[in-house]
Amino acid sequence: MSELLFAFVVNAIWQTTLIAGLAVPIARRRFTLLALTLIACVAAPMLTLAPRGGAVPASVVIAVPRHSMPLVVDVYLIGLAIVAMRFVIALLKARSIVTSSRPFRGPIRVSNRIAAPVTIGRTIVIPPHLGANNLAAAIAHEHAHVRRGDYFVHVALELIALPLWFHPMLILLRRAIADAREMACDERAASRRGRRAYAEALVRLASVAARTRPAMAVGIASTSIERRVASLLRPERRPSRALLIVPFLAAVACTRFNAAPAMIQGTWSMDLRASRIEGKHQAYEAFSQTIEQHDGQLSVRQKRVGHGRTELVNWSVITDGVTRPVGGVRGAKGNATWRDGKLQLQMSGPGRHWEQATAFIQNGRLICDGKSESSRYHTEFRRVSQ
Repeated sequence: MSELLFAFVVNAIWQTTLIAGLAVPIARRRFTLLALTLIACVAAPMLTLAPRGGAVPASVVIAVPRHSMPLVVDVYLIGLAIVAMRFVIALLKARSIVTSSRPFRGPIRVSNRIAAPVTIGRTIVIPPHLGANNLAAAIAHEHAHVRRGDYFVHVALELIALPLWFHPMLILLRRAIADAREMACDERAASRRGRRAYAEALVRLASVAARTRPAMAVGIASTSIERRVASLLRPERRPSRALLIVPFLAAVACTRFNAAPAMIQGTWSMDLRASRIEGKHQAYEAFSQTIEQHDGQLSVRQKRVGHGRTELVNWSVITDGVTRPVGGVRGAKGNATWRDGKLQLQMSGPGRHWEQATAFIQNGRLICDGKSESSRYHTEFRRVSQ
């Protein structure tokens, strides 16, 4: 699991930057496109690691020290726990505003704990001294939030965004989503109240702004008033719906490249049905191995069962490409290299035996392809544990 989390973080760093950096400038006021961009940013690093048919994603050459993996994973999980806790607390605080508020009219309630109108669930909450000039415009705006289901979409997007809590691009994306959401509600409210009259009310509401706006709520003072007033008075043409496909195309393209070093460390069990051994090589009834991967060295403990016999073999190699005796196998020498997530091994001895093998991770499985003086083989192993 730690390997997958490490790979998620490494891939999310560059994939989110690329996807959001491409989609946000062209999305402008289209809320749906920005929401899909957020979903694509989370989905891309997950899909990169998901088992699937076809070739292994190509490696992007990014230097990541292997010994840093435990630290990165620990920091990520601690940060994730903190932001998840803040998410739950924000939900509870927003809910407490509703439960402590007083009835006003229909789904509209009054609370002393806010400075500007907000929507929480399907309930509109307004401050007690809003003023008649601002009340109609504010309620029209909040009704637009209710009709669009913005609160529930907002909570869902915040929940989806949790795995990317560490990424600076998430701040830009959240701000763009909030701006697009509020502008969409401004358009609906202005169509009922009149653009200029609504814009004037928006400016008046800016004086109370969002000093005490709860984190898990949506409302009229949630984003920059200046940009929204300018948008009301000088409407821009929104981008084409055809651009909705952009974040998904970018996400699919990103999944073809994996920036995380593929580690073959772990305990593996051979899938006998998916494996093929041709020639004089012994057929196995069961084969499992535990691989320990350190900087510059790889150690393997194998348990082979064939024809009623159980054989335990322990061996190790140094992966610097230099030919030397193979640890644990008397009379054998060879060389090994570890590059771009692949182990290349060449060995000779004992006696006339020689072997060439390549091992790598594909679709969550350990693949070992090789040949010897008497056989060829393609073996696949399922991961039992890290």
